[in-house]
Amino acid sequence: MVVVVLYICFNPTLALDGFEYLRRLKPIEKVYILYDMKKDRYGAVSKRNAKKVYRKLSFFRPQPVKVNPVSFENVFFKLYPLVYAESLEGREIYIDVTSMPPEMVSCVTTIALMVPRVYLYVVPAIQRGDFIPNPGTPRFEEWLEEKDNKRGLEPVKLMLPEERLEILDDSEKPLAERILITLYEKGGKANAIKDLIEWCGENPRDNVVKNRYSRMIDDLVRKGLVYKLHAGREKQVCLTEFGKIYAKALYRISQKLKQARPVALIRNYPTGI
Repeated sequence: MVVVVLYICFNPTLALDGFEYLRRLKPIEKVYILYDMKKDRYGAVSKRNAKKVYRKLSFFRPQPVKVNPVSFENVFFKLYPLVYAESLEGREIYIDVTSMPPEMVSCVTTIALMVPRVYLYVVPAIQRGDFIPNPGTPRFEEWLEEKDNKRGLEPVKLMLPEERLEILDDSEKPLAERILITLYEKGGKANAIKDLIEWCGENPRDNVVKNRYSRMIDDLVRKGLVYKLHAGREKQVCLTEFGKIYAKALYRISQKLKQARPVALIRNYPTGI
């Protein structure tokens, strides 16, 4: 079963459209509606639109949750126990971050990395930027200057756990990265594990090598970086969407490291030295 968490501020129709799409794919059991508790204009907009969404989704008996969206501490305090409890019940939790301010997105992302079965999503608008005047016109320049009227306060450091997420284990990192980069270089797919082993410069007929690659691929499958497809007697190995993004970044790092390697200077020393 699925739980959906919506933060409502501007554009409640986007939230409803995203919910409707998700409803067609997933058996939604619970809905939480988060709204801005602050007594300012943003809070007024959020409360008003949250009521609208509440009425539209009344069949699901949504549970309202008031938060301070620009306080990492407040959002974490309110949302983490809720998400943790739902995850313990074995439910998937989908959180709409479309209307969240940066502080709240940072907090929600941290929670998603700490709790299993938590997924974040955004709802893109059909049209974007239609309120911006046409570039190259006098009004465009005037509008930009009008909008650039905010002054900043002292930057606020967003809190994160000190221990960082390590996708790949250190002990197997070289092989895992080699597999991911090789798959990326080959278009994201190997028609068989033996092909992948050959691409990586090893012998697919060596059982020790084959078993090591099979275990590593299974580990990468569990981590959501690759998936396997059965094609006849062979198993194709393919990068997932996130795997493609991660492998592309690893590939870029590897290329930069190659470029940064110092070139040995060739010197002609006098004979006899």
